Amino acid sequence: MPDRRRRGFVLLTLAASVIFGLSALHVPRTTDVVSSDVAAWKIATTGSPWLDDAHDDAALPDKWTTEYLFTTTNPDNGEKVIARSAGPIIAAIPAYVVQKLLTGGESADVVSFVPASLTAALLGVIALLLLAGSIPRSVPLPVIVAGAAALAFTTPYWTVVGASLWPHTVTAVGIGGMAWAAHRERWWLVGLFGGVAMLGRLHLALTVAVLGLVVAFARRRPRIAVEVAATSVPAIGLLALWGHWFYGSWSPTTGYAAGDLAAWPATRTWWQQLGDLAGVFVSPGYGVLVWTPVLLLVAPAVVRGWRTAPDWTRGLALGGLVYLLVQVYLNPYHGGNGFWGYRLPLEALCCAFPLIMVSLHRMGARARAWLTPVLGYQLGTIALGAALGLGLVQRTASWGWRHYTIASAAQASVAVVLVMIVLGLVTAYVARGWLRESLAEPVEAPAPGRVA
Repeated sequence: MPDRRRRGFVLLTLAASVIFGLSALHVPRTTDVVSSDVAAWKIATTGSPWLDDAHDDAALPDKWTTEYLFTTTNPDNGEKVIARSAGPIIAAIPAYVVQKLLTGGESADVVSFVPASLTAALLGVIALLLLAGSIPRSVPLPVIVAGAAALAFTTPYWTVVGASLWPHTVTAVGIGGMAWAAHRERWWLVGLFGGVAMLGRLHLALTVAVLGLVVAFARRRPRIAVEVAATSVPAIGLLALWGHWFYGSWSPTTGYAAGDLAAWPATRTWWQQLGDLAGVFVSPGYGVLVWTPVLLLVAPAVVRGWRTAPDWTRGLALGGLVYLLVQVYLNPYHGGNGFWGYRLPLEALCCAFPLIMVSLHRMGARARAWLTPVLGYQLGTIALGAALGLGLVQRTASWGWRHYTIASAAQASVAVVLVMIVLGLVTAYVARGWLRESLAEPVEAPAPGRVA
């Protein structure tokens, strides 16, 4: 069994590493990601985050200039600085340091986005392995590998988490680590990984808190919640230090130029906020259920398996849902444009993954019959964007039903779209059969003199 499990995880690692690595070299560049990359490059090459417009404009590739980046001014010294989340900036610094060493310092005069993108691919693989490793061994190994592959390649995990260094890449590592540690009942480690997630999205503190409280209540052990809190709270202090260095403020929320978290909600009526919530799920441009309809197939199984699922899987899933509701309240549900699929619900999807996996055995016969073709369809649509390096249309089209011909948004021909979907379907069926065979339990030969 250990050899089979090792073989399955090696297979998953190799596939994800190659696919994410290649995709990282061919992704649309967005202002969010480029801004974070530039901040990491500045720190790695100069030791400080302060921008030098003349030098940096000359160093940036293509038509990028500092004018197009998300920036603000540090009031303490008047320096111009990138205004983005700390997590992806911190994560990319080591790669840019390595690049500086390999180029003999020449990278200080030329910005490359490749180090950050390859970091995203690496972290995407790590997060995936942590999530897969959190699944109890009662779930058959082929199901674990297939489920992890479905998350990796049939959802925007591929085109967002594993291709560009978004905050979601960092949060995926944190969530995967929380799940892995919770399965092993290492609650102090749950808090540490929760702190990692908070570096990407501070309000994931809600998810960390919900997980700790749900498990502590279910087991009547308050100490669990205390351990989780004790090792996750220091991340807030780290963000405060970061904010003081970058922005001259001790607030841990100053990673964005907007600053005022009430700015977006103040512009929305309750009806509009309900529309935003609906948009997260069914908007043709960004809806989770539009891009990932397999969730409709597994939802009844999750409901049936809720009471018997491990308490930590329920706590993590609930925490992810709370996070998503707050995220939609604080920010536009679409998350902008220039990426393929959705991005803001990815944290909730990762949080729900362990609960979904332990509930799959409760799927009905009809849902099981539809599982492979639906995953094949998802694989084709996600691979379309990943292979062609596509990004979504402008946010104003997110409720336009024209989008989900996919061809119009992708600016590709209908034939290309159909070919990719067919390839996705074929790949899904071939992978299902191959996984069953390659990871099957070995059949022991009968003992001499006995009938098999």
